[in-house]
Amino acid sequence: MRAQKGSEPGASALGERLLTLVEAAEVLRLSPRTVRNYLKRGEIRGKIIGKRWKFKRADLDAFFENAPSDWDFVAQHSDGD
Repeated sequence: MRAQKGSEPGASALGERLLTLVEAAEVLRLSPRTVRNYLKRGEIRGKIIGKRWKFKRADLDAFFENAPSDWDFVAQHSDGD
């Protein structure tokens, strides 16, 4: 019996929906500008596809999980949420 595609560790599902920069910012409750800054610093993973940033939800979840627990989200997010 053969393993299904995407079942190897580190393999991604081909049907996974990619998020735009605005959608990624909404998921993280940050501004698109802040997400761009994290991209520039290499703190969030994303790829440019067709001249636009695209993100995997798993990469956004990893960014959140790896954020310091004492991170001051109010100072980082201009809305104060």
